[in-house]
Amino acid sequence: MMQAKRLQRRNKVQSFEIVGVFSTISVCRKRSYDERYFLKNISHSYDKKENSVLKNVNLTIKKGEFFTLLGPSGCGKTTLLRILAGFIQPTEGQVCIGEQDITVLQPEKRNMGIVFQNYALFPNMTVRDNIAYGVKIRKYPKQKIKEKCDYYMELSGLKEFEHRRIQELSGGQQQRVAIARALVIEPSMLLLDEPMSNLDVALRVRMREEIRAIQKKIGITTLFITHDQQEALAISDKIAVMRDGEVLQVGEPEEIYNRPNQGFVANFVGVSNKIVRGDYESFGIVGEVDRPYIFVRPEEFSISGDGKCGISGCITEVKFGGMYYDYTIQAENQDYRVVQMNEGAGMKVWQVGDNVCLQLKNKDGVVKRYEE
Repeated sequence: MMQAKRLQRRNKVQSFEIVGVFSTISVCRKRSYDERYFLKNISHSYDKKENSVLKNVNLTIKKGEFFTLLGPSGCGKTTLLRILAGFIQPTEGQVCIGEQDITVLQPEKRNMGIVFQNYALFPNMTVRDNIAYGVKIRKYPKQKIKEKCDYYMELSGLKEFEHRRIQELSGGQQQRVAIARALVIEPSMLLLDEPMSNLDVALRVRMREEIRAIQKKIGITTLFITHDQQEALAISDKIAVMRDGEVLQVGEPEEIYNRPNQGFVANFVGVSNKIVRGDYESFGIVGEVDRPYIFVRPEEFSISGDGKCGISGCITEVKFGGMYYDYTIQAENQDYRVVQMNEGAGMKVWQVGDNVCLQLKNKDGVVKRYEE
């Protein structure tokens, strides 16, 4: 009896946490046909002083877009998501859907589905009851509830687990339940707050592919938060790179990776080598002499031992990554990271102590890099 009461109290607490996701108010359904989401000049400080966690952030998220906020811990990603969801009102700025200003609109009136980092599932409910929670409190007819639950359980691969309790599920299965519960209310936008942070590497890869497949199938606008660069590059339509409360660059994954606009972006999204001005001539770089340095990715170099340099150097470290070899080469002015794909038997594998020549595969492509 006491245990049942404790579970009931826990349910009430968690219900309060996610009420903004599931309440039955639909003010936002009356908005204009422009369903883009705008964050305009958003700044926020928790202590009302100069320590701003967000600084003049401006973003536009298009309908049906998978938009990712990427950045290190503490850069303001989650705060920005909570402002969009309505859990926090920004110190300055506006949140808009099309021409409608929703900055002060309550969370339950925004018609957004949220998957929290810890999933916030009800442990004393079955999979089906967890997924049905949102539509039940919206007082849908029983048959409609059944149809919606069946559809989203099927979509998420959960049908065979519908009668299991949450404690009987793996981490990946719990994540699917959280996503299905957020989607069953058919929100206009899905917010994902680092939902894969508690999963192991292999499961993270599988789950990110499943999330992307579901998002593409139903076409829902999605805001995804992560600090994992590979995750962001693999599944995003657009990425905003953040640091210290500021958005540094917004673009498609290829643009962010191939044309970083500054040093932090170049080194946070992947790995970059910085070629200094003194080495331009050796690499055959022309037309960029006014820049102090440019960025080059490890895979843009080639290594040879025939004396046709580029830059001469010595192999100081070799890492085997399965699909590739990762070399560190010590040159006169600096160290370089170089990646070569594993081509199997017969491939030349360099060893520590080998003297090599380092060249650029595509000089014309390199000069398009941006300075810091």
